[in-house]
Amino acid sequence: MRRILMLGVTAAGVALAAPSFAQEKLVVAIYGGNWGTAIEKCVFQPFTAATGIGVTSEPSVSTVTRSKLQQQKGNPALDAVWIDGGISELAMADGTVGTIDPKKVPNIANVIDEGVYKRKDGSIYAASTGFYAVGLTYNTKEVKEAPSSWWDLWKKEYEGKVIIPSPVNAAGIPFFLTINKAAGGDIKNVQPGVDRLKTLKVSSYYDASGQGASNFQSGEAIIGAHYATAAWGLADQGLPIAYAVPKEGAPSSDIRIHLVEGTKKKESAEKLINFAISKEAATCLSENLYVGPATKGVTLTDKAKARMPWGPNGSVKSLFLPNWEEVNANRDRLTEIWNKQVAGK
Repeated sequence: MRRILMLGVTAAGVALAAPSFAQEKLVVAIYGGNWGTAIEKCVFQPFTAATGIGVTSEPSVSTVTRSKLQQQKGNPALDAVWIDGGISELAMADGTVGTIDPKKVPNIANVIDEGVYKRKDGSIYAASTGFYAVGLTYNTKEVKEAPSSWWDLWKKEYEGKVIIPSPVNAAGIPFFLTINKAAGGDIKNVQPGVDRLKTLKVSSYYDASGQGASNFQSGEAIIGAHYATAAWGLADQGLPIAYAVPKEGAPSSDIRIHLVEGTKKKESAEKLINFAISKEAATCLSENLYVGPATKGVTLTDKAKARMPWGPNGSVKSLFLPNWEEVNANRDRLTEIWNKQVAGK
C-alpha cells in the first residue's frame, strides 16, 4: 500500500509538471500554395528544430489577414503575420501590427534599407523576406511565341484562356494601374484601363496565387498576369510554363513579416522574425521561391540568379515598385470601379 501511494504521488507530480514541458506554439498567418510551402520549409521547420518553439500556420491572402487582425484587435489569436507590400501599410495604419525592436531582432541590421519599413516616428513595423514581380506567365506548348507586352493578353487565340489578379490579391490593384498607365491613363483617370480590361476575355480572376497556379495546372489558363515565383515553381514541377517581363513594366512588391500588436507570445514571435530574416532563411526562400533577397550577403545558385524578379544582373532598384501611399489612398475607389465596371459585380 505504501508503494502504491508513493507511485500515486509521483504520477501526480509528473502530471502537474507536464505543462511546463509542453511545447509553446505560435500561430502565424502565411500564404497558400508554393509560397506557404516554402515558408514552412525555409522558416518554420528549421526554426522549430533550433528553438523547440512550434508554429501553427494559418494560410490566407494579405487582405484577409488584415481583416482578421482588425477583428482580433486587442485580443489577437495570431502572433506574427506575413502581409504583402501595400496591405502592410494599411495594417500599420490600423494599429494591428507591433514594433520590431532591433535589440530583440538583431538580424534587422542585415536587411537592406528598402526592406525595412518604418512609421513616421522611425519605429519599425515590418521587415521584408523577399521581393517579387508580376508579369506574363504562359504555357510554352500553347503559346508558341514568347509574349513581350501586356497587350499580348488580348490576342484572339488566347480568348477565354487568360487569368489576371482580382483586387483581393495584393497584385490586383498594381496590375490594374499598370494596364491603365500603358493605356494612357493615370491614377486619377482610370477609364483608359477600364475600357481595355472590359474587352479582355478572361477565364477567371484569381484571388490567391495558388488559385492562379491551379488554373495553369488544369489547362484552364494558358497565359496571364501572374507571379514570376509561381511560374518558375510550376516549371520546376515539370510543367511547360515560362515567364516574361512585359516591355511596359512588371509591378513589383515584397512579402513582409510583422509582429502582431498585443501578442501574448511576443518574445517567441520576435525570435521567429529574427530567424525569418536571417541569411540562411533568406537564401532558402530565394532558392525556392525565386524572390529577390532583402537580407544582405545572400549567395545564390546560377539558376536562382537567372530567375530573380530584377533579372540576373539587377537589384531592388531595378524593380517597378508602386507608390503605396498613393495607391492606398485610392484603393477603395479603384476596387469599386474594378468590381462594377470590369468584373461586372
